[in-house]
Amino acid sequence: MNMEPYEWNVVILGFWNPAILTPAGIAKRLLGLEENTPIGVEVPLDGLAPFRVKYDNVTVTAEVGRLTILSDLPEYDLLARSMKIATKAICSLPETPLTAAGFNLKFRIDDPTDDLIAALVTPLDNRISDAEFSIKSRRTKRSLEYDKGTLNLDIKLDETQKIKIHFNFHRQSAKQEDLTEWLETPIDKVRKTVNSINKKVFQCGEA
Repeated sequence: MNMEPYEWNVVILGFWNPAILTPAGIAKRLLGLEENTPIGVEVPLDGLAPFRVKYDNVTVTAEVGRLTILSDLPEYDLLARSMKIATKAICSLPETPLTAAGFNLKFRIDDPTDDLIAALVTPLDNRISDAEFSIKSRRTKRSLEYDKGTLNLDIKLDETQKIKIHFNFHRQSAKQEDLTEWLETPIDKVRKTVNSINKKVFQCGEA
């Protein structure tokens, strides 16, 4: 099976001040850039979605309820840098009320084995079939204990028999020190955890 990584990011939930997190504010406070350093700014045509600040393979999106730092490439070193930017956001804006922080890694498997597909089928499916309904997709979730937070696993099998796996490393807290500690999780530890689950649970090699 081939496992392909995509869409890795860091999210901090809280009440962020959009008057501070302008493109210039993000460049200075989060990215630590000198004034007039060129950055990319994507503005939505509909005026409804937030703008996106892009610099050196990282994209930052600031909304009232969340701050998202997206790694433009799904690479561990780049995710580690995104986690450091998220930590800097918390430390540089200490007055921001926070509720949670997490980092997310997503993978897709386009050619799952029959054994893996079978593992996602439950007795409930038989009852649904007995009720004369056709199942288009299957989804299962598990929440695992992980240090002082939670590792949420979300596995979806779609109607084309492709699998998507979402690793959400989540910590709920209103304390800045808790969330910065979570975001300072060593990236090698994250890599080891993900690779172990991918190998032992999904029977895939390193992605």
